[in-house]
Amino acid sequence: MIEVRARGGGSGPERPWRLVFFGSAAFARPLLEALARGPDEVVLVVAPPPAPAGRGRRLRPCPAAETAERLGLDIWPDRSARAPETIRAVADRRPDLLVVAAFGGFLPAELLNLAPWPPLNIHPSLLPRHRGPAPVNWSLIHGDREVGVSILFLEAVMDAGPILRQRAWPVTGPDSAGTWEDRLAEAGAEEVLAAVAELKSGRVLVRPQEPALVTINPLLRKVDGRVDFSRPAGVLAGLINGVDPWPGAVAAWDGRALKIFRAAPAVGGGPPAEPGRVLGLDEHGRLLVAAGQGFLALAEFQLEGKKRISAAEFLRGCRPEFLRSAL
Repeated sequence: MIEVRARGGGSGPERPWRLVFFGSAAFARPLLEALARGPDEVVLVVAPPPAPAGRGRRLRPCPAAETAERLGLDIWPDRSARAPETIRAVADRRPDLLVVAAFGGFLPAELLNLAPWPPLNIHPSLLPRHRGPAPVNWSLIHGDREVGVSILFLEAVMDAGPILRQRAWPVTGPDSAGTWEDRLAEAGAEEVLAAVAELKSGRVLVRPQEPALVTINPLLRKVDGRVDFSRPAGVLAGLINGVDPWPGAVAAWDGRALKIFRAAPAVGGGPPAEPGRVLGLDEHGRLLVAAGQGFLALAEFQLEGKKRISAAEFLRGCRPEFLRSAL
């Protein structure tokens, strides 16, 4: 651990701090709500401008901007935070600290060095593992035994700054990436508040990231959701849960696309069988399907154009003997 101090002595705890928040995705919501409750003041929210969404392609604000509007906070629309007008707008607020959550863009050097402390960022992985996009998804896809959240200072290199706080949780069930992301957003907000309180002392202990342990995620693509039943059951369970809700795990049945949800490796299952063979329901009502190694227990399904249903409903209505790898 290394002790670092605020530039110029910092602002101290004597008065509420002035915070500028940068965010975009839904992951940013709990933190913005927590900061808005005080004791400090969110003087500006920088978020991408409204963009076309939905079938009607109507302009809609991003989740962070929608939350800021509901809370009555000032919003500055900018996707990159690099425009000179944005930098001036932030500087004019005389912030004590910048806070970043799921913003989706890099802050320029002028903002990295604006306040007494570097910007504080929340990242939903156990850094230095899983730098980059979709960290919760890739944690599950890679079969990590733990997921977590890191609070770090921003630097010019993506997700490379020193870590102030970190919390981890074991992965023990078939929870989706979306479920974990919601949990980590709430817990991460608590960690950020604790980090801000520490910063008010004017000095803080940080842990530099170990370069040898760094992993960097690629962008998550639609093709990453394709299910291949020749792979081991444990690998497939991580994939199916890791791509939920997007892009979704897709197999095939009767020549139709079939989405699969809430997967776990099955205990036992009987003698080896051809990958994709359906063996019936287990004691928990999940569909047992043979994989390349072991068996999968699958809880929910959705045929293209149909609603999401339980494994028992799928077995009763479709009577599948085999599930095929994605088309």
